[in-house]
Amino acid sequence: MSDENITKNMGKLLREGAALLNIACPQCNTPLLRLKDGTMYCAKCNQQVVEQGAARSSTTREEQNVLNVLATRILSVLESLIASLPANPHPEEIRAFARVARDLVEVLQGIQKLQS
Repeated sequence: MSDENITKNMGKLLREGAALLNIACPQCNTPLLRLKDGTMYCAKCNQQVVEQGAARSSTTREEQNVLNVLATRILSVLESLIASLPANPHPEEIRAFARVARDLVEVLQGIQKLQS
């Protein structure tokens, strides 16, 4: 599965209510998702991952700080994108902006789920 397809699949699952976890897949090192039914899922391996005793879903203070910095940077990128849009953008510019903005917002939503 290509990186683009993995990203699209993860975005789809996040929109459907999955939560991005701070745990990586033991096989491919892709961030895992917790689906609405509570199961952990790897979007790259396209399979359920069984949680073992060493795995954890809560974040430490250091991880919270990293997530806060990442969220702040993503918001800065969004602000820069908005500022760079011309007054009368071409429809293709709008579509490109919307794609990037949607992806960044999905990452922000994943960060928020990790922080809660």
